[in-house]
Amino acid sequence: MQRRDFLKYLNLSALTAFSFGCSIKPLVENKDKRVALIYATRYGATKDTALWIQEAIQRDIDILNIEDISFEKTAQEYDYFILGSGVWIDGVHKDMIRFLETQKVALKDKIIASFILCGTTAKDVKGEARIEKYFHKFHASLEKKPLLNKYFGGRMIIEKLNEKDRILLENFYTKILKREFASWDRTEPKKATLFAQTVQNYM
Repeated sequence: MQRRDFLKYLNLSALTAFSFGCSIKPLVENKDKRVALIYATRYGATKDTALWIQEAIQRDIDILNIEDISFEKTAQEYDYFILGSGVWIDGVHKDMIRFLETQKVALKDKIIASFILCGTTAKDVKGEARIEKYFHKFHASLEKKPLLNKYFGGRMIIEKLNEKDRILLENFYTKILKREFASWDRTEPKKATLFAQTVQNYM
């Protein structure tokens, strides 16, 4: 190899190494960031989905129940958040809404993804609008929506409902929805895994 070609090769190699170093620097730095996946659940479907997401993300993240955390301490301790809530008759879990409302300053630019579970399907325009309404309530206290947001099917097992919830839901199904009051499970482990893989690209 001639000297000129050698110097050209050397410069190209140095430039490539520098570019590679720059490209992986954010990834290396982000590995040091603390990530929490906080879920709000009533009968366990959202927790199951949160666990599927956690398992599919190829890095350490803490999974936390909204009912067991100190809002202020948690908001300060973590660099990134993934938030998930089940949707009940009155909407997104009240503790999740309260967490976002009381900690909105500390959480600014930290929430990279959110997800909900509900009985509504996105098979028609009305269903899509209802799901969007749930997300709107979820994000109402934030200056901007998280970058990634996903809807998943939920689960309702009559035998596991407490008496108050069973009566409320039976009335809701028979009098408002005009549908049979029966158990159903539309949870989506594969969809949760795909969502996790997308989320990981932003962490």
